[in-house]
Formats: sequence, C-alpha cells, structure tokens
Amino acid sequence: MSFLALIVVASLLAYLPQYVFGDRRDYRMAMRHGLSIGLLFTGTDHFVSAETRYLPMMPELLAPIALQLVWLSGLAELAGALGLMLPAGALRRVGWPGLRRLTGKSLALMFSLLVIANINVAIKGSGVNGLNFGDTYFLLRPLLQPVFIWWSLYCVGISMLTRREHSQHSNSSSASRHAGTASA
Repeated sequence: MSFLALIVVASLLAYLPQYVFGDRRDYRMAMRHGLSIGLLFTGTDHFVSAETRYLPMMPELLAPIALQLVWLSGLAELAGALGLMLPAGALRRVGWPGLRRLTGKSLALMFSLLVIANINVAIKGSGVNGLNFGDTYFLLRPLLQPVFIWWSLYCVGISMLTRREHSQHSNSSSASRHAGTASA
C-alpha cells in the first residue's frame, strides 16, 4: 500500500500545476509521472536494500538466482520510469513512437510476475524489513497487483474497453471521420 500511496500522491502533485495554471488537464500524464516517481524510488531501493528487503520476499525455489532477480526487477523499474517520462514528441523524432506503450505493457508484465514474491510473503507470514505494516498488509498486498497492472496500461493510453464499448467507440469515431470528410 505504500507504493500505491506514493504513486497516488506523486500523481496528484503532477496534476496540480495542470489544474491551477494550465488549460490542459491530462490525467494520464499525471498518472505516468506519478508511476514513474514511484518506480524511481522502488527501483533504486532494489539496489540499496536488496539483501534486507527484497531477498526475504523471494521463494526458496528461486534462491540460487534471487539476488540477480532482485537486481533485474530494480533495473526494469528504473527503465520503466525512464520510458514513462520521455516526451512523446522526442520519441517520435528518434523513431520510437511506440516506446511508451511498450513500456506500459512491459510494466504490466513485470507487475504480473512480482505477485509471486507478494504471495510468497503472504504464505510465509513473514514481514519485510523496513515495511512494518503488520500481517494484514502482506495478505492484502497481492490483491493490489491488478491495480498496478491497470495503472501501467491506462497511463500509456491502452484502453480497457470491453468489446461492445470498443465497437461503439469505433463506430462513433468512424461516423465523425465520415462527417468531417463529407463537409470538407
């Protein structure tokens, strides 16, 4: 829940200048910046507190490569933070227009895989050094992973529309395109 609190507060702080000073109110941009700040913090922490905080979360089955996996996930979080923060215009100019969406999909995959460590902590009933939230937190933590998966996809513009909503959206977009060409 601390990661969720961090990205929500960071997103609100990123949105505040838009609300106060700007005519543009971009929720997804604020969410991208909030998630990026959270990932910068936790990604760095994977290297600073690997032995004390993250290794105890790893299942015994992965013990031989646990430290490398902790470092890999920390590196993935830092790369994800960077991918979310790069301006879309700059990405188009260097020929990587789809990098932001790829970043969102990659983060969603990473969050899906990290649930293994969260479930392991909940099953073992062990705490994590530096996170003194009590046993209930570690039981609830795996249930938050879908929120992070949704957040990483939504903030890069990947829609979670149902097939029916997508069809209606496509039809209305198609109709407005045809109306625009008919009047031109």
